[in-house]
Amino acid sequence: MTAPTTSYHLRPERGWLNDPNGMTCIDGVWHVFFQHNPDAPVHGQIAWGHATSTDLAMWRLRPVAFSPTPSGPDAFGCWSGVHVPGHDRPAVAYSGIATDDGQSTICLRWGSPDLIDWEAPIVVGRTPDADGVGIMRDPFVFEYEGRQLAVLGAGLSDGSPAVILYDRSDELAWRYLGVLVADDPVLRAAGSADIWECPQLFPVEDRWVLVVSLHDRGELGQVVAAIGDLEADGEGLRFVAESAHVLDDGTDFYAPQVSLADGEPLLMGWVRQEGQDPQVRDHAGCLTLPRRLALVDGVVTSRLDRMANAALTGSVVPVEAGETVLANRRWRVMVMGTGVRMTHPSLGEVELARGARLWVDGAVVELYRPSGIAATWRHDEPWTLMLPEAGAVEVRRVVPMVP
Repeated sequence: MTAPTTSYHLRPERGWLNDPNGMTCIDGVWHVFFQHNPDAPVHGQIAWGHATSTDLAMWRLRPVAFSPTPSGPDAFGCWSGVHVPGHDRPAVAYSGIATDDGQSTICLRWGSPDLIDWEAPIVVGRTPDADGVGIMRDPFVFEYEGRQLAVLGAGLSDGSPAVILYDRSDELAWRYLGVLVADDPVLRAAGSADIWECPQLFPVEDRWVLVVSLHDRGELGQVVAAIGDLEADGEGLRFVAESAHVLDDGTDFYAPQVSLADGEPLLMGWVRQEGQDPQVRDHAGCLTLPRRLALVDGVVTSRLDRMANAALTGSVVPVEAGETVLANRRWRVMVMGTGVRMTHPSLGEVELARGARLWVDGAVVELYRPSGIAATWRHDEPWTLMLPEAGAVEVRRVVPMVP
C-alpha cells in the first residue's frame, strides 16, 4: 500500500518538520517558521523552515531561514523559539543548542524586512544557576503591565517540570527573574512530566492562559491548557492555576505555538510523526490547520480560523449511507445529523456530534467538536466513516495547500 501523504496541511516538500516557531503577521502576510531538517525525514541538525500565507490556507514555502552555525551557540541545532515584536526590524529568539547534551542558550537573530535573510545569532540569555534549573528551552515572549518578559520551559534537578521567567527589557541581555510556576497541584494533576516544553502564556479576556506540552523522560505526552492569574512575586511573577484541561485529545498533537499578531489568539501545532526511512518516504511531519482560541465557560476552546475554512472548502462530494473508508481523502466532513461515528482498527470508535467538522488529509485527521475540544490523529491505517443515512453529513473536497 502506498503511504498516504498530506496535501493541504503545511509541510516542507521534503525533510523533517516538528514544532511551529516564530509565528507572526506583518503587512497582511502570515509568517510561520518551523523546526526543519531539510536533508532527511529525521530529527537532526535542526534549522528553521519558513512559509508565508495571506489567508492561512494557501502556503508558499520560502528558503530555509537559518541553519546551525558551525562552532556557534546553535551548532547542534536551532531549536524552538518565537518572533520578538516591538523593534525597528524583525527579530526572533530561540533555543540554541551547541552540543548533543541538550543544554541551551537563548539566541537572538535580527532579520531583513521580508524575514528571508537573518544575521548571526547573539546569545542573550543562559540557563540560570539557581532554583535547581537543570535544563531550559523554547522561549516565548509576552507583555505584562508594560513590562517586556519571556517564559521558557524547564526541568528541575529533582526531575520535576517548571516554567521560568526572564526580563527582556534589555533585548541583548535577558535577566532571570525566577520560577513562574513549578509544583502546582492543578497542573500536576493534568499529566506527568519532567519538562514543561513550549510554554505559551497569553491573556484571554480577564484571565491568563498557560499552555504547556508534557515531556516525560523522553516520551511526548499531551498538551495542557491552564487557566489562572498572574500574581506579583518580588521582581518576578507567579502563575496560579485555577483549572487545567487537555487542549487536544487526539494522539498526535504536540508543541503548539500561539500568536497574538492580529489581536486574536491563533494556534498551530505539530502533527507528530516518527522519523522516516528516506527510501520509503522523503518527508515527515506537518502542522495543524490554524485554530482560533477562546475562553468559554472556563474551557480554552479551538475552532478553525474562518478565513482558512473559507479558502479550503471546495465542491460537494456525494456520500452514501453505510461505511466509507477515509483512505487518501482530501475532505471536509460537516456532521448534519445524529448517529454519525468513525472507527479505527487501533484507536477504536469516535462519536461525531451534530455540528462537528472533520478534516481529512491523507493520514491526518483533525476533528473540531461543537464543545470546542479538538482532536488530531495521524495514522497510515485509515479511519472508516459510519453514516446512518446519506444526508447525515455534508462532504466537500479540500483544495491543496500550494496556490
